[in-house]
Amino acid sequence: MPAMSRIALTLGLALGASAAKNSIVAPTGAEKLTVGLLGDYGWTGWQPLPLDFCNNALPKLQADGVTIPRDLQNDCDPGDRAAISNATIEETRTANYIEKVCLQKNCSAFVSVGDNFYDSGVDFTSEGIQRFYEGWANMYVGKAFDGKPWYQALGNHDIVAGKAGVDFQTRIAPLMEDRWYFGNDNLPYYTYDLKGSNWTATFAVVDSDCFINKYQQSTSVYNTDYVIECHQTTQTQVEFLRKAFAESTATWKILQIHHGFISSSTNYTELAPLMDIVRENNAVVINGHDHCMAHYQFNGTNFVLTGGAGYAEAGDCNYGVPLGPFTKWLGADAQQAANGFVTLDISYNALHFEYYARDMQLKGADYYPVANEMKPSYSFDVTQHATKA
Repeated sequence: MPAMSRIALTLGLALGASAAKNSIVAPTGAEKLTVGLLGDYGWTGWQPLPLDFCNNALPKLQADGVTIPRDLQNDCDPGDRAAISNATIEETRTANYIEKVCLQKNCSAFVSVGDNFYDSGVDFTSEGIQRFYEGWANMYVGKAFDGKPWYQALGNHDIVAGKAGVDFQTRIAPLMEDRWYFGNDNLPYYTYDLKGSNWTATFAVVDSDCFINKYQQSTSVYNTDYVIECHQTTQTQVEFLRKAFAESTATWKILQIHHGFISSSTNYTELAPLMDIVRENNAVVINGHDHCMAHYQFNGTNFVLTGGAGYAEAGDCNYGVPLGPFTKWLGADAQQAANGFVTLDISYNALHFEYYARDMQLKGADYYPVANEMKPSYSFDVTQHATKA
């Protein structure tokens, strides 16, 4: 039985005759479908390089002109080294928390905004395969996850391994695990539809890494063969998005990317060509990168930040300064950011977003108190349908 057919059977979803291979069709008569939105989660299984190598050997090698692979440079990052212990604990607890909420809400699928594997991605090696199972396939298990498709995207940590890492996630991983989905063309950008009895939602996935100018600097750990090449052809992805949305007559249109065009830390203005298309289609943007959750509105567009599923970092989200008027809700303060994820209930009448923040008790302290973590800390609706061509 084909992989997607097995998934559909497990979910109890009936695939219509006209549905594309990469579509989920809700049961006949169903009016609502719930999906989990998450990102920036893949810490488990990462082993930082020995401190002696990073502090002593690496500077000597660099001084002697030895070319240091990007992944080795990144695996010596002092901030990530310091975070790994708490990050692994928080990812595991948040995965368990997501399962509890999704059992309650009956999530039918999961939508990822990237950074699937810290610190330097994975590739088709023994270590990469081990990380894939430890950090994802064996992490997100249980009744809420079993058989549920994950619509994946790439983040900056996923591209550190270059073309080999991108090929693993877009081509190899879907063959290893039925739930891991990356389109039908082995590309880092693709589109898929979710369908209900009287509505359709078109999701377009774009690799925002290719648009970021500072990743083209030779000193950047993200300046790999892959990102150098795809930066020269960003117009390909712009036209892909334009065509995907123009040809869609869906009730809702959603752009799924990693970096935030609007943020509480860094606004990636290079993504403006994509945002023009989003506005023309009255679409919604789902992104990660900042390690927290937030809702922004800018120029009539809703931006859903879902990046709290792994290691939450207040420094990515709130520097203790007044937030701009575009910030509608931020799951962070100057001291801590919330772990959690976002659910999306799709129906004909609305896209209903609920932000679930986990009560973060760690080592005897409550780092992000939540009165009732099984209820959303924030929610909002989008009620104006997408523009149709």
